[in-house]
Amino acid sequence: MQLRSKTAFVTGGTSGIGLATAKAFVEQGAHVVLTGRDRQRIDAAITIVGSSCAGFVADAADDQAMNNALQQAAERSGGIDVLFANAGHYVHSALGGTTRAQLQDQLAVVANTFMTVQQALPYLRDRASIILMGSVYATMGPPGAAAYAASKAATAAMVRSFASELSPRGIRVNLVVPGAVDTPSWGMEELEAGVREERKRLIGERAPLNRMVSAEEVAKAVSFLASDASSGVQATELVVDNGTTGAMAGSPRYIRGEPT
Repeated sequence: MQLRSKTAFVTGGTSGIGLATAKAFVEQGAHVVLTGRDRQRIDAAITIVGSSCAGFVADAADDQAMNNALQQAAERSGGIDVLFANAGHYVHSALGGTTRAQLQDQLAVVANTFMTVQQALPYLRDRASIILMGSVYATMGPPGAAAYAASKAATAAMVRSFASELSPRGIRVNLVVPGAVDTPSWGMEELEAGVREERKRLIGERAPLNRMVSAEEVAKAVSFLASDASSGVQATELVVDNGTTGAMAGSPRYIRGEPT
């Protein structure tokens, strides 16, 4: 078990990739502390993850609440070994139709991620692992996603600077970069089952492997970056997108000559 006896802190851990990662961490032997904005959802997540998990209500934008959660997580075991700064959201931002408030709301994710890492520093053990959440949108240039893409590009830039600053402590900082992940964030849960599956199929056809990525697949990548198995991996982006960005010409849509 690669994370045996380690303490992992996961922001935005009540659903999707965050929840799948918390579960994977526990399966690898870690004690997990997760955060979310709703007590009921946190309790539901703990039920799924198991008894080696605790949860705190802490919005990533609330510095005091996040610091309290980090402090309590560290007190349980003497320090934090893994920080997965996963909390975030998507704001549609078509050029010509985006308000300043919407833009600031999206870019606040960058500030929240920065502050989460900064607040965690006193509680992180030397040789800890920090994983930030990226996205293929940072480089793909999809229409209507400029603010989100900018926020993820900024996060990738932070990884490199953080790694430079924290290397003297042996702390590693890396980025996981998911493609289209089958999570509730797509807003398809309320669709009729047949419509939902067809939409997932169409999204999946953008990738050479002809399917959406599962949250569990991303969680495995995060678990690798969190563990000592990646001890020599620093300031790196680990892409989990079924080949979308690396070999788009192999996707079913491209092969048929359809827009990707």
